[in-house]
Amino acid sequence: MQCLLALINGCETDAASLRAASALANSTGGNLTVALIRTAEALPIGTLDTVVMSNNSISAQEALTRGRAIYSDECGELSNCRLEEIDAAIPDTIERVSPYHDLIVVGRLSDREGPNALAFSAALWSGRCAVLVSPVSDNVQEPMQHVAVAWNGSAQAGRALRAALPFLRQATEVSVLQRRGSAEDSGLKRYLATHGIKQVQFRNYGEARLTGRGWGRALLSETDAIGADLLVMGAYGGWMGNLLGFGRATEKIVTSAKVPVLLSA
Repeated sequence: MQCLLALINGCETDAASLRAASALANSTGGNLTVALIRTAEALPIGTLDTVVMSNNSISAQEALTRGRAIYSDECGELSNCRLEEIDAAIPDTIERVSPYHDLIVVGRLSDREGPNALAFSAALWSGRCAVLVSPVSDNVQEPMQHVAVAWNGSAQAGRALRAALPFLRQATEVSVLQRRGSAEDSGLKRYLATHGIKQVQFRNYGEARLTGRGWGRALLSETDAIGADLLVMGAYGGWMGNLLGFGRATEKIVTSAKVPVLLSA
């Protein structure tokens, strides 16, 4: 079982995020918390302190109404889902609730900045929680039959692998994708077998002298070619509150992937 968290704020990608999150929760027998972030304002008190107050503007209330309606449509009848409305900024919300969840689900990132990019960055670097970026389309499988793991032996890839174990155990096929020229990792094969994951194939992708974005494109192409339902990988970079702090390969993948991508930093 997993405890999943989805963040919504009344934007156009909320419905796709909730469909992906609820499908993942159902496939693992997990529970889903949906945090509806109510736009808040930090007002100064004296010279050193601030207090967070609800934003009662018309636009904020409209976003709140949309978020509630989206939750009702996508998750209202699911017994393993609950809605929590939070008056806080996105980073503060993640810092508050991430310790109680295994995985945070966000919508696919279309821009380097914006709410989803901020949530993605805050979850990985402040919350230190695994993140699943869901595609805009409705092709999330329940359960996921074929999981692709981008592997380079790094600590980030290892953390992503461990976060993905519930999905790997349920998959009928697991493909380990390594950059061209890499030898099959016997330690990884042994680790997966210890967890009962034995239907594993190793594949190489890409070619020499690719740029960061080029490696990202090559990984996405290989993931698509083998028909994977989920891509698991490490995320590389640092906190900047947007995608500018991430490596070019990571940026390419989270803005272009057609399947869900599970990442850990």
